Formats: sequence, structure tokens, C-alpha cells
Amino acid sequence: MAPRRPVASTPRVYAELALNAARSNFQRLPFPYKLTYAFTYRCNYGCKTCEIWRRRPVNELSLDEIRRLFARSDRFSWIDITGGEVFLRKDFLPVVDTILTSCTRLLLLHFPTNGYLTDAIVAGTRTIASWSPKKLILTVSVDGDQALNDEVRGIEGGWRRQIETFRRLRELDGVDVVLGFTLSRHNAGQLERCFDAARAELPELTWDDFHVNVAHRSEHYYGNHESDLVGDADAAIRADLVLFRSHRRPPFHPVAFLEHEYLRRLGRFLDGGRTPVRCHALRSSCFLDPFGEVYPCSLYSRPIGNVRDAGYDLRAIWDRAETRRLQRAIWDGDCPHCWTPCEAYQSILGSLLNPANLVPR
Repeated sequence: MAPRRPVASTPRVYAELALNAARSNFQRLPFPYKLTYAFTYRCNYGCKTCEIWRRRPVNELSLDEIRRLFARSDRFSWIDITGGEVFLRKDFLPVVDTILTSCTRLLLLHFPTNGYLTDAIVAGTRTIASWSPKKLILTVSVDGDQALNDEVRGIEGGWRRQIETFRRLRELDGVDVVLGFTLSRHNAGQLERCFDAARAELPELTWDDFHVNVAHRSEHYYGNHESDLVGDADAAIRADLVLFRSHRRPPFHPVAFLEHEYLRRLGRFLDGGRTPVRCHALRSSCFLDPFGEVYPCSLYSRPIGNVRDAGYDLRAIWDRAETRRLQRAIWDGDCPHCWTPCEAYQSILGSLLNPANLVPR
């Protein structure tokens, strides 16, 4: 593992994230504070809502390249590492170590997992927690009760492993873990049944241990741009969202507040298919794929440059005139429109101080 740099104090990293979020209400930032990094497209599931598992992950950024990238691009406050299944790459822990060592201002590290490789996931997360990241959050995916989950996610026995992974991760100090339920036509109307099945295994489970979002389409990320994710299930999806919100406690924690605001506006997105506040893609955040290609977000399939061609310096791509022009177009509503948590949270933070940003274009 890499030698560790001095890490900024907890008050300082909270203050830096707060300052960046505040500045983003009024201007484009000189560097993104939020990165969504699709670390690998390797996946051992076959989900109906996502086609990542069909990809052949050739020529993904190597560990050495990732080290060069974060040595030059180290000013993030918030990083989501996603996949695929991140634990299928054997160098996942060295990559996390690189991020924590290089990004000394990092407040929040989040990654999802499908939960199948229970022992590897728990052992790896225990190691990561021992490195004392300021805030470590994991999402274990679950899309129904046992039968429905395994049907939607395409692997027999998956639900049992997912629940066991969640159970064991909850026992770790320094780790926040939630169950992530993605609504689509494949499981609409089944949220309460899913919760009841999980609580039968985990009696202490509450609705606040769940995170709910709605399936989206993306050509460059999910590869599901030709899929019908909603069909005739719109009413059932909305009913599940109403049910979920009715069970949630008041949002007294910053993360709970963001989720509350995300859910509150999700109905508006479903009504018109438009992002309900002005989007902060390329203003506060961006998306990096496993091959080094930079995109505005996980949904907009318009590449803006490759870090390999930019000397592994993300800021060189961020500062380009064409990147600025694309950001302005997105800001004015010229984009595919979405409302995914990966993009919504920083957009919510970027509208708290400036009511003008609450009005989408």
C-alpha cells in the first residue's frame, strides 16, 4: 500500500465540502468536488434493468494509471466508486488505498455491491474501515423478496448472500450500510413485500435502512438504452414511493436530508421526465468510466475527453472550452434529463442558497 499523507481534520473536510456546495450555488467550480468513478464493468449478476454484465471489460485503467490519476486529481470531497461489481477486480483495495492516500480532503466514500461475494466483501470493507475514512457508506443491492430478487438480478441464491452480506457489514465499526432497491417494471408494487422479507431475516431492520431509486437508461454506462424499464408500471412505482416516504423518519442527518429531498422531487421527474432542479453535471461533478473516458454524468453519453490523453490530469479536461460549453448547455436543460442519486444530490446542494437554481430549464 502507498505511504499515507497527512489527512485533513474532520472539521476541515466538512467545511471544504460545505464551501464547495455553497459556491456551486452561484458559479461553476474550478474543480469537481464529486466524482462518480465506474471502476470496472466486471459483473457476476445478470440484472434485467442493466446490461453492464454483457460488457467485456478490456483495457480498464490499471492500478498504476489510477495512482497517476489521483496523484494529479486529488481535490475531491466525495467519491462514489461503482461498477459492475467492484470486488471482482483484485486491485480494488489498493485503489481505495490510493484514493484515501491521495485525496486528503475526502469526506465521503461510497460504493455499491451486489453482495454475492460475502466473505471478500466483508473482509475488504473491514480493511478499508481500518484506514479510517471520514465517512464510509456501502449500498447492498436488493430488488425484491427471495424469489423476485433472484429473478430480477439473474442469479439463483443471490438474495440469501445479499442479506448475509448486509448483516455482517452492519457489525463493522466505521461503516454505514443500506439496502438499495431500484424500482422498475420488474418489481413495481413489491417494495413492502421486499422489506417484510428482509426484516424476517433481520428483525432490527427499519425503513431507514433502505434506499430507493428508480431505474434509468444509459448507453455508455448501463448499456440499457433500448430497454423498457417502466412499461405500464408507472402507477405501481408511484405507489411504492408514497409508501416508502410515509415510513421514513424526519431527516435529521445531512445524508437523510439529501435522500428526503431526492425523494420529494422524484414525483416531479416522473411527471415530466425532466430534471426537477438545474443539473450540476460538469459544474460540481463528473463521471469517469473504467477506460478513462470522462462524461458529464452516468446518463449523458457524450464523452469530453480521456484521462490517458490528458496526462491523467482531470483538471485539464475540466478546464477545456468545450467542457464549459457543454456544462452551460446542460445547465440550460439541453441534456437527456434524469434524477438519479449520483447526480441529484449535488444538484440539491447547489440549489439550497440560490432559489433560481430550483427552476429547471
